[in-house]
Amino acid sequence: MTRARDNPFAVSRVRAIRYRALDDESQEDLLRRLAARFSELGSRAAIVGPEGHGKTTLLEDLVAEGSGPLDPTPQGGRARWLILRRETPRSRAVPEPSVHEFVRSLGPRDLAVVDGFDLLAPLARWWVRRATRGVRGLLIASHVALTGLPTLHECVTTSALLAAIVRDLTQSEPSSLALESVFSRHDGNLRDALRALYDHAGETISS
Repeated sequence: MTRARDNPFAVSRVRAIRYRALDDESQEDLLRRLAARFSELGSRAAIVGPEGHGKTTLLEDLVAEGSGPLDPTPQGGRARWLILRRETPRSRAVPEPSVHEFVRSLGPRDLAVVDGFDLLAPLARWWVRRATRGVRGLLIASHVALTGLPTLHECVTTSALLAAIVRDLTQSEPSSLALESVFSRHDGNLRDALRALYDHAGETISS
């Protein structure tokens, strides 16, 4: 039996896939353009999109130490992350200690990165926006557009994008009809679609 790690849709392989634009814009050009736009927006902006549409990957690409165009380390700062997930209990009206600790850890040269910002209660979101005014910047990911921060980029997926990722992972031409079905069944959530393809590949390998 083939080992799970040899599955073309293994987690390690999927995580190596970086964010890509829907048009012909290269990743380098996309990141450079978004970095310039971030500066124009006062270094405070949001990446928006439903679950599984690439928000976290794009955040990672933008602030990656040593390679991301928003990496603050050359200027003596750090990218400091606060990651919130749906399984994490929602914050109370007053920010929870972890949120307080995150904000207190920020220095003036640091970039605050909050993934899942919309999972905070409204008052907590207001408090974080206010408390980070003195830092280098605030970059968030949110499932929905929010008042108080402009949208830097809206993450969108298509079945063609899923097909391109599958092509890269398997080094073969996928069935467009089958991928259309997978894409539709998971409402464009590429993370869930790739998990389903992992399971399918595992069953095929085992049979």
